[in-house]
Amino acid sequence: MTSHNRNTKRQPGWNKTEPKVIKDLGYTKRVGFRPEEFDRLIDQHGVKVRVYVSTYCPRVKSIDGAEHEIDCPLCGGTGFIDVKPICTRALLQNQTLEKLGNVEGFVDGNTTMATFPIGIELQYFTLIELVDHTEIFFQRVVRSDTDIDKLKYHAKRVNAIIDYVGNSYEEGSNFKIDPSGHILWIGSNRPAENTIYSIHYEAAVQFRTTRAIHTNRFSQVKDEKGNYTQVRFQEEWVLTKEFLVRRMDVNGQEILQNNIPTYSDELPEE
Repeated sequence: MTSHNRNTKRQPGWNKTEPKVIKDLGYTKRVGFRPEEFDRLIDQHGVKVRVYVSTYCPRVKSIDGAEHEIDCPLCGGTGFIDVKPICTRALLQNQTLEKLGNVEGFVDGNTTMATFPIGIELQYFTLIELVDHTEIFFQRVVRSDTDIDKLKYHAKRVNAIIDYVGNSYEEGSNFKIDPSGHILWIGSNRPAENTIYSIHYEAAVQFRTTRAIHTNRFSQVKDEKGNYTQVRFQEEWVLTKEFLVRRMDVNGQEILQNNIPTYSDELPEE
């Protein structure tokens, strides 16, 4: 057992420095930890996640003032750059849901605790995305002048679309989801251009690490050669639901939002 797992040892950006190895000093009643059992617990009961290498966006006017552009082309105004995702598992536990009152209105304060395998070292605001699980989201969308309408999140499944005059549209016959999670209209039966429709769909869940629970835990673990390796144990963090989402397409390019038309006070023709 070292500071790696089977994924991080071969992944650029995650292949951590090898730990120091020391000889057995001959203690006859040594009590040893078994960190591999923690990893086995995560493998058996954890969920598949993508963990990103997250860091500050460098497009600021000064290093001390950190004044940032709202429409930054690198981070889209979030203030963070997320690169080099690695697929692993995490054990989720102790989920809570609170409505937090801000000046802008009520915000979902959904949080959970997660334990990660050895080799997954995190820092504050690291982006975590669940791979196999989704959550329900609904929003209003402006119908574009093309066959594609962009959504806030990457849609996995669409449950309902209802347009301005109450017409409903079905996935498969009127539209489908393209590889980037957009709505792709495939028939003539569709909402009129520049009108608004409501959509109810399922999207991947994203979190950011906000508080460290168990980090910087070190001990000596005996290896297969009889020596003892200095091991950094598994980390546990509090994750908070991510709201400042940047949409990326299948080629890694940022997906910009739909153009918002200029509206008049007149109702659209039915």
